[in-house]
Amino acid sequence: MNVVYNLGERRRKKQWKFERSMLRSLSIHEMRKDAERTFFSGQIGETVGTLYLMDFCLDIGIDAYLLGSEYARFGYFGETPEQAEKRCEEELDALAGQTASQFTAWYTGGERSIDEHRKKSSAFIKKWWKKGFTEGEKKYRLRLH
Repeated sequence: MNVVYNLGERRRKKQWKFERSMLRSLSIHEMRKDAERTFFSGQIGETVGTLYLMDFCLDIGIDAYLLGSEYARFGYFGETPEQAEKRCEEELDALAGQTASQFTAWYTGGERSIDEHRKKSSAFIKKWWKKGFTEGEKKYRLRLH
């Protein structure tokens, strides 16, 4: 008897396989250090809020990395990282907005603080998006996807 596959299920499995292979090349230790440098450079000691925000930053960084690796396919077909980034600009803005909102909710501050958190979040997310894009493009070129 033949097995009938659902196309959506097959795509989802293929995407999970690709994401798992991309996560093998990701260094959480490096991402944690980058998050500490970007967001917590002036703080001493760990609080509950800091631990929570660090986990949140790692989650968002992983999402940005996987998003970059997903759009690496366009780089493989000749687009520059900037052109590919414009394709997912909306998603990157949403990630930056979520991160800035979390920091604003935990740390009180004025309008200046919100802009500062937004700027830091955007820089962090774009950095990890670009790393994912570069790594994904490398995998596409080596046909390891």
